[in-house]
Amino acid sequence: MAYNLKDVFYLGASHTYAASTYNAASKEGNIPIDISAYVDPIAKGRQRGQGLAIYKVHSQVCGNESGNEQIDSDAGQFTYGLTVKPYSTSGDDSSAIDTFDLTPESDLLMFGAFYTAPATMIPGYGGMGSQGNRTFLEPSKDVPYVAVRDTIFQLLRTGVALSANDDVTISYRLECAMITLDTATLNQLLRTQTA
Repeated sequence: MAYNLKDVFYLGASHTYAASTYNAASKEGNIPIDISAYVDPIAKGRQRGQGLAIYKVHSQVCGNESGNEQIDSDAGQFTYGLTVKPYSTSGDDSSAIDTFDLTPESDLLMFGAFYTAPATMIPGYGGMGSQGNRTFLEPSKDVPYVAVRDTIFQLLRTGVALSANDDVTISYRLECAMITLDTATLNQLLRTQTA
């Protein structure tokens, strides 16, 4: 499969992070996205294993589920992203994220970004409108991230607490294709994604 109109499709996901839960620094969440319908790491006879190639990731940080921007008085700062790391527990305030899970050092992180809410931004910081959203890691159409595990996790870790009553919704759109993998590639990906 390739990055073209015939093979690529979209997967979407979103989650609302409640200000009442993410009300301090170092609060964490890891929310699962089930992709088991698109991944089959078991080769059967002549049929090879199948992975999900993620070519691009688009994200939006909103002040509500309707997609509105945060207002100027909303505060907070966090790092967020998508990973294929398997976690034994998940959910809001899970305390499951390890030290390097939200850094490019992690082989399992496929997308990562920083977000600073309007009231937390330093005056003059910007060139990005009213919000500070900076992507630091993403796949590409030339080098997709290939997932062979059945779950992608939406990660978030706060650096500055969300302001009271100002929940944050993060939405994703993944540009994907199901791809067939030879045994050596599949085994390498399975070893990597079992960290």
